[in-house]
Amino acid sequence: MAPVFMPGDHVLTFNWARVSKGDVIVFKSDGKKYIKGLTKIKGNLIAVSGDNVARSAKMDTIEKNQIVGKVIFKY
Repeated sequence: MAPVFMPGDHVLTFNWARVSKGDVIVFKSDGKKYIKGLTKIKGNLIAVSGDNVARSAKMDTIEKNQIVGKVIFKY
């Protein structure tokens, strides 16, 4: 999500907030945490995308249970 979110930035997330298209979320995959924009919800699958295609880790879909929380604040 660089340049909006850079390595070392801190974010506050809510894990009880309902996520929807356009939200920025933190999720776990392969033991790492990622920040991506939510682009589509279809059942239990979530389509995610980064802002910077050149620097962003390539991921197409994740499952809802991988979501750590919805980003509500960056500091």
